[in-house]
Amino acid sequence: MNLRKYIPTLLNNVIWILLLLIFFLFGSLNNAFFSPLNILNILFSSSVLGLLVIGESFVLITKNFDLSVESTLAVCAMWGGWLTVRAGSPDNGAGIMMNHYLAIAILLAFGAFVGWINGLLITKLKMNNFVVTLAMLITLRGLMHLIPAGNTVYNTTMPYNFIGKAKFFGIPLPIYVGVGMFIIAHIILKYTPFGRSLYSIGANRNAARASGINPEKRILQVYVIAGFLAAIAGWILSARITSIPPNLAEGYTFNTMAAAVIGGISLMGGRGNMVGAFGGVLLMAAINAGLNMVDVSPFWISTIRGLIILFAMMIDAQKVRLSNMQLIEENNNKANLDQKAA
Repeated sequence: MNLRKYIPTLLNNVIWILLLLIFFLFGSLNNAFFSPLNILNILFSSSVLGLLVIGESFVLITKNFDLSVESTLAVCAMWGGWLTVRAGSPDNGAGIMMNHYLAIAILLAFGAFVGWINGLLITKLKMNNFVVTLAMLITLRGLMHLIPAGNTVYNTTMPYNFIGKAKFFGIPLPIYVGVGMFIIAHIILKYTPFGRSLYSIGANRNAARASGINPEKRILQVYVIAGFLAAIAGWILSARITSIPPNLAEGYTFNTMAAAVIGGISLMGGRGNMVGAFGGVLLMAAINAGLNMVDVSPFWISTIRGLIILFAMMIDAQKVRLSNMQLIEENNNKANLDQKAA
C-alpha cells in the first residue's frame, strides 16, 4: 500500500487533527475547558484574531506580508476611545467628546488608510513588503504611547461599546461578526474573479499580468482590506474590554501569521483557503485559553507559541516540497510519454 500519496491530504488537514488533540489535551487537564463560558471566550478571541487572519490571508495569497496588523488594530482602537472621552484622569482622552458614530467612522477609515499607505509604498515605490510593514508596525506602536502620553484610555460608554457588549441568543455579537466575515471571505476567494486573481498573482505574477490582471492594483486592495479588518478588530476588542493600554494586542502579529500558515495559507503565495484559516484561528485561540487555564508560566507560553510558529513554517515548507516533487514527476511522466509516442 502506497502511503506517500496520502501525505499531501494529511498535511492539508493537519489543522483539524491538531485542533482535536488540543481540545482533548486541555479538556483532560481541566474539566472547565469545555464549560460554556470558556467556549464563548475561545470563540470571542477567535473573532478578533480571525479578522486579522482574514486580512493577512488575502495578503499572503498574493505572496506578500503584513506585519503591521497588530499595531493597526491597537491604534484604531486608541482613536475610537481617545476621541470620545474626557481629557485627564481617569479617561485620559483628548477631551473632544466626539460623536461616537463619527469616531467609529474615523477609526475604520484610518485602518484602511494604513493599509493604503502600505500598499502604495510596496506597489508604487517598489519597497520590500517585509520592511515596509515592519516599519509601520514600529511607527504605529510608537503612536500608541505618544498620543495618550503613555496612559491607558478608558471608554465605558455606549453606543461605541455596543459591538463588544451586545449578545444575541446568549452569544456575543463579535462571534457573529467573525463567522460572517469568514463566510464572506470564503465566497470572495472561491467564487469571484477578484479572489481567483489573488491566487493567480501569488502563483505567478507575470502570468497573471499576461492574462490581463493588474497585480499592483490587487495588492494595494488587499492591503486596504487587511487594514480595514484590523480596524474592526480593534473596535471590537476595545469595546469588549473598555480600555486601550499602550501595549494593546502586542504579539498578535505572530499569532496571526501562525494561524494563517498552520491553517494552510502558504507563505509562498497562491495557495490556501478560508476553511483552513478558520481552523488555524480556532487552534491558536484554544491553545491560548488552555495554557492560561492550566497555569502555565508566561515564559513557557511564549516558548510554546514560538514552537507553534516554527511547526507551521515546517508544514508549509513540506507542502511546497511535495508540490514541487509532484510537478517534477508529472513533467517526467509527460516526457516519457512523448518519447514513447515518437
